Amino acid sequence: MKEGEFNLKKEVKIVEGRPKDAYHFSNLMEISASSLFPAVFGHEFKTILGNLFREKKNLFSFEHTHMAKLGNETLGMLLGYDWRIKRKEEINTGRLIIKYMKFEFIKRFPLFLKLNSIVGYLKEGEFYISNIAVYPEYRGMGIGTILLNFIEETESKNIKKLTLDVETKNEGAIRLYKRLGFTISGKVSIKLKGITFEFFRMEKILL
Repeated sequence: MKEGEFNLKKEVKIVEGRPKDAYHFSNLMEISASSLFPAVFGHEFKTILGNLFREKKNLFSFEHTHMAKLGNETLGMLLGYDWRIKRKEEINTGRLIIKYMKFEFIKRFPLFLKLNSIVGYLKEGEFYISNIAVYPEYRGMGIGTILLNFIEETESKNIKKLTLDVETKNEGAIRLYKRLGFTISGKVSIKLKGITFEFFRMEKILL
């Protein structure tokens, strides 16, 4: 690693998301799942996700997001929550999605049902890493590792396991997760809008 990169990593701060971060949240969510979100939410997905991010008490809220920053510059983000939050906020998440999608939600409701049937499920004691992304110009500098380590350190007293779903074609992310101690525990696939998505369920048991 170059000396400059090492110094950069020391200066990166992980901060809680705020409503004003919606622009970066939407962009980074697109990076994290560039085909999946359009297939489920439609072509206005970035606007919808930005609106959800600004709201409290839903699974896309700024309340569950951590941003990696260097000074005032946003480098990446992680969206995640534990099993208790998921149980409490699932209904309100659906209500807000309907609010912002309106009649489009009715057409896409079967897609949401199909997706929710195979990804995002949580058991007691688990923390779900829903989405993690780093802007392309900051990749290779360890930002993803910093975000994941931060979540593990801050949540380790309250949970037993970190879990996530990652597309099987995302080889770079899978290598990162394995290096940090995650293992593959399952594999599922789903077809949405003519596109087949395949996911590995990965998990890391915290001792």
